[in-house]
Amino acid sequence: MRRYVIGGNWKMQVLTVNESVRIAQEIARGLSISTVEVFISPSFNALYPVSQALKETHLNLAGQNMYTHDKGAFTGQISALSLVDAHCRYVLLGHSEPRRIFGEQDELIRQKLLKALDHKISPVLCIGETARERELGQATEILHQQLAGSLKGLTTKQMMQIVIAYEPVWAINNKFLNPDTEIRPATPVEAKEAHGITREWLRNEFGAPLAEEISIIYGGSMNADNAKELLSLDDIDGGLIGGASLSAGKFLPIIQFAAELSGEESSEYQWDSNTLRFKD
Repeated sequence: MRRYVIGGNWKMQVLTVNESVRIAQEIARGLSISTVEVFISPSFNALYPVSQALKETHLNLAGQNMYTHDKGAFTGQISALSLVDAHCRYVLLGHSEPRRIFGEQDELIRQKLLKALDHKISPVLCIGETARERELGQATEILHQQLAGSLKGLTTKQMMQIVIAYEPVWAINNKFLNPDTEIRPATPVEAKEAHGITREWLRNEFGAPLAEEISIIYGGSMNADNAKELLSLDDIDGGLIGGASLSAGKFLPIIQFAAELSGEESSEYQWDSNTLRFKD
């Protein structure tokens, strides 16, 4: 059975270390041992302090990006070794913002992905088409292109360490990505189709066993109102959450839905001080 993965992408939304630690601790207090993998990705400056605050909890950390070299004169970049030092289990790679705003290409993302695997960090490979590409009927082509370019040459063993996140660009609440596009989450039909396309590509390239094991999660305006319907779909194995991951009260219900769908009893959860928490 594929594992559910729920990640929180904080982007450049939480600006101080103290606030990052506070939010992380509130989320962590609502978690216990679960079949659901949960991570958050604070800003780089907050990763290590947050990691220290989360010791002996079940909340994992992710870097928001990383570079292809371990060390060197690369101003403004962060090494996989720094993520390891901050106890990151995951790293986001290929997100639409680095791709579309900062010009990252598939080959660079592939090199980063390989470097992350070298250091036993699980990459969350993000893929997704723009509104214009979808209107032109190019969604499948774009997804195939990003998958092929980012995963070229990987072995089945390496692929088992990867999570794929389908995050349509048009569903991301970012005016720089979508200056003239209505921002909305994918409908269940749209999300199911894209996840099916992704899993079928994996099946053709790496075989059915790998395709059935790898987790493909949905990102793009997922929240407590639409999460249960999206997570109930066969090929959706979790979510990459933006704004709704910035508070425990909004993030924990999404985790609850995933836990229930994975077979955990809902009686393990309770509301306490307006926050959903897992019982001890």
